[in-house]
Amino acid sequence: MIDMKDHKTMLVLLITACWVIITLSGWFGYWFFGLCLGVVLMLLHMLMGAAQNGKLSKKMLLYPLVSWAVLWLAGFYIAEYYSQAFMGVMPSFTILGFHPSFGAIVIAYWIGGMLTLTAGLILYASEWLSEDSWNAFKAKIEALNQDHPNA
Repeated sequence: MIDMKDHKTMLVLLITACWVIITLSGWFGYWFFGLCLGVVLMLLHMLMGAAQNGKLSKKMLLYPLVSWAVLWLAGFYIAEYYSQAFMGVMPSFTILGFHPSFGAIVIAYWIGGMLTLTAGLILYASEWLSEDSWNAFKAKIEALNQDHPNA
């Protein structure tokens, strides 16, 4: 387990820096860099969200979180490659009937990304939301509802 409590402030600062750099990248025309940095931004948010009581499982870090980020970055890179390779001409092949640049996005981003996260969350469900934590959360909400019934 990785103790995330000591890194919380750094993660928030990195998230803030990512937003600023992504915005500047867009303004100055470096959209691909901003797109890739967006993956880092989402990964940082997932790291904070996947931590259970301030601790993140190393298994969950590697799969699905880092694996998801690598898959998305690879998909974006392949999409950029084929968009440049076939700029202004009809591609000589398709991927699932799509332009190769969009086919890479469909496979890596939509299908691969969702399957990776879903499979990882199913495999390591107890690592990010144990039954004890879920029951504690429900008890806390029930207590809040009893304290403030009309809220």
